[in-house]
Amino acid sequence: MKIVEYPSPPPAPALVRAFAAREHSFVLDSAQNNEGLGEWSFFGSDPFEIVEDGLPGLKSRLAGLRTAPHPTIPLVGGAVGYLAYDYGRRLEKLPVLARDDRRLPDAHFGLYDGVAALHHPSGRLFLASSGLHRDDRAVIAALGGVVDSAAEAGGPPQAPGIPAQSWEWNLSEREFLDAVRKVRAYIAAGDVYQVNLSRRASREFSGDPVSLYLALRRGNPAPYGAYLDAGAFQVLSTSPEQFLRKRGHELVTRPIKGTRPRGSSTEETARNAAELEASAKDRAELLMIVDLERNDLGRIAEFGSVRVEGLYQQEHYARVIHQTAQVKARLASGKDVFDAIHALFPGGSITGAPKIRAMQIIEELEPTRRGVYCGSIGYIGFDGNAEFNIAIRSLHLKDGILDYQVGSGIVWDSEPEAEYQETLDKGRAIRETIDEL
Repeated sequence: MKIVEYPSPPPAPALVRAFAAREHSFVLDSAQNNEGLGEWSFFGSDPFEIVEDGLPGLKSRLAGLRTAPHPTIPLVGGAVGYLAYDYGRRLEKLPVLARDDRRLPDAHFGLYDGVAALHHPSGRLFLASSGLHRDDRAVIAALGGVVDSAAEAGGPPQAPGIPAQSWEWNLSEREFLDAVRKVRAYIAAGDVYQVNLSRRASREFSGDPVSLYLALRRGNPAPYGAYLDAGAFQVLSTSPEQFLRKRGHELVTRPIKGTRPRGSSTEETARNAAELEASAKDRAELLMIVDLERNDLGRIAEFGSVRVEGLYQQEHYARVIHQTAQVKARLASGKDVFDAIHALFPGGSITGAPKIRAMQIIEELEPTRRGVYCGSIGYIGFDGNAEFNIAIRSLHLKDGILDYQVGSGIVWDSEPEAEYQETLDKGRAIRETIDEL
């Protein structure tokens, strides 16, 4: 392992453009440091292998690639990519009803023997080599060359080039309202307590996806942003939500439940935040998911180690206010990061409770598969540590079609029109950023 500090690094957007423009690149991007989240961003390109056969194949491949953790830098090399929401079909028995119209792999990871790691609080940039695949000097030189190109680029950003057109939805307003009523009927029958119901918007796109991502990170900065180039398609995310972090034996997940729009003034924002804090419905939604996450973590945690912190904490973003909590546990002896992912995936905040029944209802009511949306983007390091987001506020670009998806947690006292409005509020940052380009 070798770590070199790059002197006088270029700004983060320049690093994003330089790395994201390369083949099979990744950016795990913390454009907003919120409540201690978003301390690091990581950049890489040109993986030495692509793995798409899911967690068992990835675990087998990583078994022979191990390093000790670095004392300060969380990622110096490893597997970076995503698990699609639909990877959950491999973990749980679900009906096959929704159309797979986008045809994305359920899993996609590149193996990277080095990364550039930007520490936002200090502004320091480190070039890191794991030493497992190529010579340290070659890895550091390649990373340094990309950073050099970022420092030399300058000039105005390329226009994303989005044609003026409306978004097409896979569920109309009427269809979404009907679906909410069907969820409430399932709740009344005792089938389920909560279901996260979503709808997808799509339109043509003929421009530069990297410029589009840079515009999104300006318009909707978040601690768990990501840009993944998988060759035939790209994934863009400005997610505020952490799915899982593993450091040593410590596990953390931070579910989000409860949303209000930011106001047009400080006073309006404060009123909306107070309304969210006082909402019995939103507090009940979050508590249900916290209990689900406690149970999921309990499957692979040391007995008595699961605990909840920061219940009903609020996080403020560019267009919305979220209510969140933090659930922690200590990984049991004999368990690893793959066991933890298996136990928690997909996240409870974007499925519902009970999780499997909620996923079955989602399959019935949503007409198309979710793809990466509500899956997880992140890394598993060669040291066995990991961090993933929940891939909300996320877009796919494939075959000239750009899409994004937004959802709302449905409970018994949900008002269909309010839940529909929540989908508009959550997609507002993406929609307005793109429409203003």
